[in-house]
Amino acid sequence: MKKLFYLLSLSLLFLAIAACNDDDNDNHGLTAVAGPDREVPVGETVQLNASASIDVSGGGFQTLWEFISTPDGSSATISNANSISASFVPDITGDYDIRLTISNNLGQSTDEVRITALPSTISLSGSYNDDLHLVNIFNDPGIPDYIVSGNIDMFAVMTIDPGVRIHVMSDRRIRIRNSGTLKANGTADQPVIITGVSEIPGFWAGILHESNNIENVFSHVHVSSAGSSAISSGRPQTAFHVESGRINIQHSSFTGNIGFGLSIQNDAAQVGMLENNFDSNNLGAMQLRSAHIGSIDDASDFNGHGIVVVGGTLPNGSEHQWVKPMNGHYLVNGEIDSHGKIVINEGADFRFASGIRFRIRNTGVIQAMGTAANPVIFKGAVEQAGAWTGLFIESSSVENQLNHVHFSHAGHSNIAPGYGKAALAFASAARTNLSGLMFSDVDGYGMYIRYDNSVIGFDNLSFGQGLAEGAVYMRSTQISSIDQQSDFGNNYVVVDGGTLNTGVNHTWIKLQNGKYLFTSTADIYDRITIQAGAVLEFTNDVLFRLRSGSVIVAEGTAPDRIVFTRQTGTGAYWRGIYYQSTSVESIMNYVEVSYAGNSNAGTGLGQTNIGMDNSARLTLTNSTISNSLGWGIDVRATGDLTESNNTFLNNAIGDINYQ
Repeated sequence: MKKLFYLLSLSLLFLAIAACNDDDNDNHGLTAVAGPDREVPVGETVQLNASASIDVSGGGFQTLWEFISTPDGSSATISNANSISASFVPDITGDYDIRLTISNNLGQSTDEVRITALPSTISLSGSYNDDLHLVNIFNDPGIPDYIVSGNIDMFAVMTIDPGVRIHVMSDRRIRIRNSGTLKANGTADQPVIITGVSEIPGFWAGILHESNNIENVFSHVHVSSAGSSAISSGRPQTAFHVESGRINIQHSSFTGNIGFGLSIQNDAAQVGMLENNFDSNNLGAMQLRSAHIGSIDDASDFNGHGIVVVGGTLPNGSEHQWVKPMNGHYLVNGEIDSHGKIVINEGADFRFASGIRFRIRNTGVIQAMGTAANPVIFKGAVEQAGAWTGLFIESSSVENQLNHVHFSHAGHSNIAPGYGKAALAFASAARTNLSGLMFSDVDGYGMYIRYDNSVIGFDNLSFGQGLAEGAVYMRSTQISSIDQQSDFGNNYVVVDGGTLNTGVNHTWIKLQNGKYLFTSTADIYDRITIQAGAVLEFTNDVLFRLRSGSVIVAEGTAPDRIVFTRQTGTGAYWRGIYYQSTSVESIMNYVEVSYAGNSNAGTGLGQTNIGMDNSARLTLTNSTISNSLGWGIDVRATGDLTESNNTFLNNAIGDINYQ
């Protein structure tokens, strides 16, 4: 029995000791919470708050805030030191260690917090003729290290360290003068921040850069809230404007600005760009001259916004690479006049403002290198026919080539004096290879070739809907350039007659989904072969003349005849075919000739579908000659017509007249 009593007593003693230890550990349910350590500027009121402390009993507690240590020389005191909420103002830089004690009749608990007072935000304003080094004062990225309280004119070197945060007051501007230098070097982890005191779009004016120093750099800098007014007279609202200086801009962002994120004014400016970000700039990501399109890299993200190109002239000998901007497009609102070499990467998207023309001059070269999956786009900023003027190529360089380019919405006005409206036009002696082009919605022609000496290579072109005047305007000398793969989308190839006297043999193919429309007299001195199924239509009173020495081989088939007739949908009559050729090789087989005879075919001939001059020779078989206003065929006295198995219908005067 005594032994049992002893064991019970010993157990109770251990329980009491354990209970006492538990009371000491939890301070009777009190846990003091003084808050996190912080950095603040000297002179800024620091709020201390114990409301996060825990009292499990719910009986309440008393509060005491007290300094453990302060920087030497500090006379700071804690206001309301016995309240849940207390405060103090650090008066000297350094660490302020503070203890929070909470207590009640059951016990107490303590916690400590360190407040580090850093130098206060520095105000910047005025002209700086000596170097200015902006260091990161506050580790807290939300606290501005510097406030621009007045306009800054920098005539010396401004160096900005990683992590620096600059707030700019309303409508203030930072200007880097000709003799100044800007070295803003942030990092991915510690970018430089330049924004408004109030972070709303258009709060401050922006940065105006005029320096030509090769050491200028703007790396890992975030610029926002700018664009309160034009950055200078005659210049746009923009976050960063390069006037005529030099600078590398990389890994930086321009967001939430009124106007543009970045603008470049002068052709002489030299701007390098790499992996920048543009977003929510209300007039567009950038505004620049055509000379600076080549500054844009394909790693910068434009977030669906436009790059406004104000036009300009590219000088002879200059070379330019124009990339597809990531998530962006070019908006061209001024004429581009290029004497240099332009290479356009696949996928580049150009949208032209009203009436704008893109011109490649005599010494220029254009290589638009789209692909079937990723074509180059030339279209109107407003997506309707006639929005912009078109692309005009005057260059005779053998380097010119357009691959997989989509043209639309052109034809605002004649592309040049003496030309018509077209999406793509060529001047005298122009030379270009074309492959995989597409044309649609043009208030004019898809293509316009005015001169006999232009050398244009066709390869798998496509002409779609909405070509008001036709697929192509050309001379008869250009017809043999057309390939079998090009699809004319039920549009005309309009032939402005001309003289075919090159000494070369020509083949005129059956157009895929297209017809030839001759609008003026064609004089043929060469040998032409016309493929089965080709359709040649003629406007009012137009003559097709085969001169002495020419040869025509028009070999159709029973199911695929060659057709010579008037323009579909008109009541007009053309003039007819006038043979002066004496070649025994001229033959027409399975051909239809109709609705000619508007006027006499030639000297000594009357109104007729086919007129044969003295000594002219022709073999005509298996063909239909119909609906002439005069004779089906009119043959002068010494003309030599060999015909068989032909059909004559509805010829007003008669079928064949042998004079």
